[in-house]
Amino acid sequence: MSTSSSPHSSSSQLSPTTSHSSLPQSSWKPKVLLFGDRSGTKFDDELREIAEVYCLPRVGYEEMVPLIKEVVETEGPFVAFGGLFLITDNFPGKWDQGLLGPLAPHCKLYVGPGAGYDKVDVDWITSTGAMYANSPTQVGKRTADGALILILSVMRGLTPQDLSVRAGKWRANVRTLDWRTATIGIIGLGSIGTQVAHLLTSIGANSIIYHSRRPSSTAHPAWGYRSLEALYAEADVIVLTCPLTNETKGLICNESIAKMKDGVVIVNVSRGPVVVESDLVDALNSGKVMRAALDVFENEPTVHPGLMSNPNVTLSPHVAPAPDSMGPPMNGEVVENIIKFIETGMPLTPVNLGSLKQRG
Repeated sequence: MSTSSSPHSSSSQLSPTTSHSSLPQSSWKPKVLLFGDRSGTKFDDELREIAEVYCLPRVGYEEMVPLIKEVVETEGPFVAFGGLFLITDNFPGKWDQGLLGPLAPHCKLYVGPGAGYDKVDVDWITSTGAMYANSPTQVGKRTADGALILILSVMRGLTPQDLSVRAGKWRANVRTLDWRTATIGIIGLGSIGTQVAHLLTSIGANSIIYHSRRPSSTAHPAWGYRSLEALYAEADVIVLTCPLTNETKGLICNESIAKMKDGVVIVNVSRGPVVVESDLVDALNSGKVMRAALDVFENEPTVHPGLMSNPNVTLSPHVAPAPDSMGPPMNGEVVENIIKFIETGMPLTPVNLGSLKQRG
């Protein structure tokens, strides 16, 4: 049966890559539902060897709701559900009961691409007895690469220099920072934060401090753990790589900025709402914050006009991981999670095991 998806009718949009009727009765395979077809990696064929795979087109939330309902009614139940898409694709902006409800309670694994899952109702997924797994490794590596580019460029003041040349003024009067001697504070030493720290260490950064919920057992011995208040007071550059949670939403605000060094530099590759943009604009205008480099924004794709007009701000439209070329490795990680779950009962990167254990 063809794996292509037609946009013309809901019945033709369903694309099973293995026909149930073609399987011998003795070779039952669990069913997996994907939106998006293939990751473009070796894991696509490996999954189809052990599971019946059904694919839905990449469409938005409202279009996807009836498609999931129909495929569950006609072909379900499914043991796992995964999303194969890029941030530039059309895809459901949230994963909640309204979208995924028909898959429960039989579906025991949901896997999304990328590290972040603030758009996923993990509490609801947990309530159904299922796991949610993210795919942080590949996107983490690429986001760390993008973060390093932003860190180095903002420390050197590349954006104001670029604007000065374009205005016919040649060099701008810019104070630079040397990453070899500046104290660089990383907030959130998870996968991305750790890789950023390793990249900085590899180019000679000698003073790296970090804050996470707890000291990291995998941190380099030279990296110093700090409380938030201590990090604010010591860091010349603050790099945000933390997840968006109730605790980190609005973390960078008037109150926290007041605790930072005068002339601090701020880089955000985490989530936009970690920073209160109006407070950052005020701090930039006053000189409290010397420069900022932002890949994410509080109300994407809208950007605060005070950031747009400030020559000391480097703006990047959520492209730190280079999304145009990250599809195969990131989506391959989604498929690999599903394979491991089918083979062992456990995906590679579950995020809610603790909550599941608490619920028994």
